[in-house]
Amino acid sequence: MNRRQFVAAGAVGGGGLSAGCLDEFLEDATTFSASPAVVAESATDDTGYEYQGTEEIVSTESVAGQEIEVTSYGSEYTRTIDLPLDIFGGEIEAGVFAVISTPQVSVAGEEFNPVGEMENEEIVRKIQDQYEELRTEESIGERSVSALEDTILLETYEGEAVLHGEHGIDVLLDIAQLEHDDDHLVIVGVYPDLEELPIDSERDRIDVMVQGLEHGDDVDAEIVETSEEEEALSD
Repeated sequence: MNRRQFVAAGAVGGGGLSAGCLDEFLEDATTFSASPAVVAESATDDTGYEYQGTEEIVSTESVAGQEIEVTSYGSEYTRTIDLPLDIFGGEIEAGVFAVISTPQVSVAGEEFNPVGEMENEEIVRKIQDQYEELRTEESIGERSVSALEDTILLETYEGEAVLHGEHGIDVLLDIAQLEHDDDHLVIVGVYPDLEELPIDSERDRIDVMVQGLEHGDDVDAEIVETSEEEEALSD
C-alpha cells in the first residue's frame, strides 16, 4: 500500500504562521520524526497476516526559505485467503492491513499534523486514488477495539476491488485514526465481502491485528525501504 499520499504533500504546511516567526524558530527546530508502529508477532500468528516490512518516508519541506525534515513510517501486512471462487483458482492475497505513523509538528509554539486534521472520508478517497482497482462507497457502521491503552473506533466502508486485473469482488475497508505518544496513527484494513466467506472471521482478524499494535522507538520494525521526497510548501 502506498503511504506517501498521507505524508508527502503538506506534511508541515497550513499552520498560518508568518515567515518572520518561522525564520527565528526554525534555526533550532528543523527535524520531526515519528516512531514506527507494528503488530505483535502473536497477533499475526493468530490472524494469518504476514509482515511485509516497514517503509520509512523522509520528506524535506521548504517553509519560509528554511528546510524541515519530517520522517514518517508505514507498516504493511497481507493475508492469503482461499476465496470460494473458481475464477481465482483458490488462494489469493486478498487481505491487507497497514498502519501509518506521522509526527506531530511543533512550530513557534503551535502544533499541527495535517493527516490528523483529515476526516476518515478524505483518507478513504486518498487511498482510493492510489488504486485504479479499488472503489469505495458509503460508510456502513462503526465498532470499537481496545488497543494501545485506548479505545479505537474503526469505521467500515463498502467497496469493490479488482483482482487479477479483471475480476471484481466486494470488499470492506476499515479505517481508524488515533493519537499516541505525540504521533498520529492511521490504521487501514481491507478484506473481501463475499457470501461464501465468513465475514465475521475476517473482521475479527482485523480487530486482533489492531489489538496487537505496538508503537514506539523500541518496536521491532524491519525497514525495507527508505523514501526521500521534497515538497515546497507555502507559508
